Amino acid sequence: MMRLKELREERRLNQEGLALKLNVSQSTVSAYEIGERTPDLETMIAIAQFFDVSLDYLAGLSEVRHPIRESDLSDREASHLCTFRSLSEIDKAKVEA
Repeated sequence: MMRLKELREERRLNQEGLALKLNVSQSTVSAYEIGERTPDLETMIAIAQFFDVSLDYLAGLSEVRHPIRESDLSDREASHLCTFRSLSEIDKAKVEA
């Protein structure tokens, strides 16, 4: 898994410590980190929840650790987002500029 080692080291955990948290062996954590094995979906979810990151971030598909949820936005922010999404691509580019 692309970011497992990085996340584990940020928490100052060794492989054994993470293995205990995930209820797997140390050798399994090692295999995940070097790409020899891929965790099942249930384990991926557990890892993402433990490190408080999205599955996309954990898998290296996104640079955003915590996706913004609609509930995180104020009414005003949500309104602006809806307006932005309704713009043409040209108008979106103008706003971004």
